[in-house]
Amino acid sequence: MAAIAAVLTGVSAAAPEGPAMITVVKAKTELPGGTVLSASDLMVDHAVAADVPEGVVTDPNDLVGKTLTAPVAKNQTMTPLTTTAARSAVPPGHVIAPLRLADAALAALLRPGDVVDVLAANSETEQAAVVAASARVVTVPAMSEDQTGPRPDGALVLIDVDGQTATVLAQAAASATLSIIWR
Repeated sequence: MAAIAAVLTGVSAAAPEGPAMITVVKAKTELPGGTVLSASDLMVDHAVAADVPEGVVTDPNDLVGKTLTAPVAKNQTMTPLTTTAARSAVPPGHVIAPLRLADAALAALLRPGDVVDVLAANSETEQAAVVAASARVVTVPAMSEDQTGPRPDGALVLIDVDGQTATVLAQAAASATLSIIWR
């Protein structure tokens, strides 16, 4: 019996160690873009170090409270590029303002970080004016395919603007059709 144990010990000592492994953070479920991540959205897993992207996140606490810049798939390995700062991270004097665009298909083209001018078109006066210049898109909530195109309720987008511009936007939304142009 001692001879068999000695042979098995020699065999295991000669076996290769295998590839280097690393701890990674993955999405626990499919998540839409614009999701503010919580610990329950994430899981820790092990992966072959050579198979993960550079800069992979290894601690879930580094992502908690951050906002997804785009949808992620279930089990997708997370990197800093998949998130942006939390919605509350706006410059001093700025706010996150809701923008209801008349055309949901137009909203579907937006990405967090885009810089846009918001236009208000008044059908009674047949006039249009810029009501918010150089607004930064913060989040575009995910929409299903049947929600794109013209809809009575339009599509919601969250933008970063100063407080005074947010007031002008709210007033324009009450009496005009809102649209955007990219900068």
